Amino acid sequence: MARTTVGASNPDDRGYGILGMAAGLGSFLGAGTILALSSTLALWREGLGLNAAQVGAVSAILTFAFAAGSFCGGFIAQRFGLVRMFNINAFVCALALAACATAPNFVVLALGIGMAALAVGFDLPVSISVITHDVPDETLKGYLVSRTQVLWSVGILGPYVLALIVSPVGFLGARIVFGVLALIALVTALWRVADPRIARLHRAAADRERIDVADSTADSVESAGIVDVLKSVDARTGRRYAVLFAVLALFYVMWNMMANTINQFQTYLLVSQHATQTQAVIIGIVSAILCVAGGVAYGRVPKGEWRDRLFWVGAAAQILAMAIMAVGGTMWFTAAAVILFQFFCNFAGEMNAKIWTQEIFPVAVSAEAQSLILGIGRIPCAFASLVLPSLLVPGVITVALWAFVVVAVLSGVFGGMVVRLTADHRRADAHAVRFGVSVA
Repeated sequence: MARTTVGASNPDDRGYGILGMAAGLGSFLGAGTILALSSTLALWREGLGLNAAQVGAVSAILTFAFAAGSFCGGFIAQRFGLVRMFNINAFVCALALAACATAPNFVVLALGIGMAALAVGFDLPVSISVITHDVPDETLKGYLVSRTQVLWSVGILGPYVLALIVSPVGFLGARIVFGVLALIALVTALWRVADPRIARLHRAAADRERIDVADSTADSVESAGIVDVLKSVDARTGRRYAVLFAVLALFYVMWNMMANTINQFQTYLLVSQHATQTQAVIIGIVSAILCVAGGVAYGRVPKGEWRDRLFWVGAAAQILAMAIMAVGGTMWFTAAAVILFQFFCNFAGEMNAKIWTQEIFPVAVSAEAQSLILGIGRIPCAFASLVLPSLLVPGVITVALWAFVVVAVLSGVFGGMVVRLTADHRRADAHAVRFGVSVA
């Protein structure tokens, strides 16, 4: 089935940008929730009198809930309704973040974090799926998916800036950070529900979907479920989809282990290495600004050979960052490693995984594939969050950090395999276009 292209003069073009922003705020809230906890974890520890096990438990609950939401989001949305889930998620997130902001003890904080992480975990694949579902133009769709990753990077920056502003008020600052995020989640929820331009795009997509369902000439793979697709062979490359899925999932697991550790524990680690809360937050802000800059820069690189080359640059830089952190063991070495990682993670990280999923899998199942990969990638991180606070202490920290160097190398290896596979896809598509074959 050929794909539709929207012309530049289409009056809905501005509406697509608005939809992309409303959907991308889900990524902002996802990163924001993780970094709000990361940037204030030391304050929560002091303010609520948390011990090391409780610190690890809160971080693990966040990551487990995020993983569960990401894993199930695409499947639940298919059955409960994609647009309905898109509209509900941000309301749930706002309520949960408000609970965190007012938490009087460990139990309420843990419950609020868990509910917020579950909501943003649901929303990540759902918001990307809404873009895939509502935007018929392939080029614009890819651009908007890339924009969600830029907003994820902004979500890393925002809590750090806010944490710096409120740092003079101590523990109250942690509550303010979560309160502001709750307000942003509420505004996002109201925007998604109330904007008539977004509602119009939802209706237009539903009309197209009804036409596609009625079209008896629709491609059988496009109409198959994710299980059927994974059992089948990609006609363009002759490789089994299950192999493509496995390699992509392994890449994302390894990369996410690094990213989750840095994003959740960099402030905690820096404070443990005798940085003040303000110094740790400033380092976080600098690295987050570079993360946004790297995402914007990567988004401007044409898809294809140049992005493949940038992957190898990004993978090498991330290995170097982990090695610097392992060798140094001081605040300034850790700061240099974090800054290096945050800029280059855009070239060989989550943005790649999202775009590769859209390139590799048929449109009809790309949302489910995305949900599975995002969920699988976060499950090991949740287990790691349980034990990392106990490992980031003198005596064992060096072994733990060198283990992440190995993880970085494996991320580069599996990612490099995906680069090769997606290059095969592009060559197959170019061959099909050359000989007048429709590419689904």
